[in-house]
Amino acid sequence: MSRPAKPTRLKSRDAGSFKGLLIRMNLEGWRSLRILAAETDATLNSLAIEAFNDLLKKHGKKQTIENPLAD
Repeated sequence: MSRPAKPTRLKSRDAGSFKGLLIRMNLEGWRSLRILAAETDATLNSLAIEAFNDLLKKHGKKQTIENPLAD
């Protein structure tokens, strides 16, 4: 009897290895985040990744979220 092939894990740059997230927020919050991104020379995506990892850390979880746009 042959075993079924093991599913391969997606690597960070493989197509389909990242999921998108759409969020809605108030205009004042959006403007504040855009200003912070400009002041820190960051993207909104990188700020979101940092915030989600901080949330995971706060709840004792491993910080596993990676930025697909970072090299």
